Amino acid sequence: MLTTEFTKDQPEYVSVSLDDYGVICLTGPQTDEFLQGQLTCDMRQLSAHGWLYAAHCDNKGKALSTLFVVRWDEKVLLISHKDAIAASLAQLQKFGVFSNTEITDATSQWGRYGVFGTQAQSKLAALLGQPLTQEGLQPVTQTTTELVLQVGHSPDQFILISSVDRIATQAKQEVWNALEIERGRPTLVSGTLLEYVPQMLNVQALGGISFTKGCYIGQETIARMKYLGKQKRALFRLVGQGQPVQAGTTIEQQLGDNWRRAGTVINAVSRADNQLDLLAVLPSDIEAGTKLRVKDDDASLLEIYPLPYTLDET
Repeated sequence: MLTTEFTKDQPEYVSVSLDDYGVICLTGPQTDEFLQGQLTCDMRQLSAHGWLYAAHCDNKGKALSTLFVVRWDEKVLLISHKDAIAASLAQLQKFGVFSNTEITDATSQWGRYGVFGTQAQSKLAALLGQPLTQEGLQPVTQTTTELVLQVGHSPDQFILISSVDRIATQAKQEVWNALEIERGRPTLVSGTLLEYVPQMLNVQALGGISFTKGCYIGQETIARMKYLGKQKRALFRLVGQGQPVQAGTTIEQQLGDNWRRAGTVINAVSRADNQLDLLAVLPSDIEAGTKLRVKDDDASLLEIYPLPYTLDET
């Protein structure tokens, strides 16, 4: 199945158990105010019918996590990889003692699933017993026991959070990860935490940064990078041949007859034997035809592949 590029050849239905994902739950009257000072998104834009994308940073502007932010009844949920969730949870609990908000790791309370394909919407509607919300670009559908975020189109892609374990899955999580790479949407894991300002991960291109919301942790660095032209790195999709790699692996570029460090792998999957598809942080001004390889894999050869969005902010 991974030989398919899902955004070009849409499958009918794929369901995945997102066991690597975790959930932070926040409740209390000051939750929104607290998160407004923590996340890069504008919490004033978070409705009951739409989710937000965001980064969560330390005071130096380095990202602890990239997150899906969603409201469910009186709760706000933050959804991401468990490594990132653990990092964010520690900082949130550190600062949360000053706010009237309760912060918990709620991963064990709900099943986490990924669903995509041309039949995904109709199957989820049947599961919930109601049509899915179509309002806005990032719609959310709620019941008392399920929460559905539509996180992509062509193919339709959903995250399902459920307190009822009643969805059968038929694919491994690497299939979901492959679609996320096609979306150009990074997921931070161990080895890539606290290394990058959100713009280096293209979070602004994915609508995850508000530059008008006011102060939050890391805001000074993020604003300086935007307004003073300090961004020297960005996220790229690379495709080509190579052995399987892990997040944090070094990518090298060819300079004359030599190879020099170019950047770092953020997420990667093996599409087939010796075929890689990955997201990596590289110099922003790298030329499209630059020859790239994985460090210590001399037989590897990667090329820059188009992203589904633009990085041009002019």
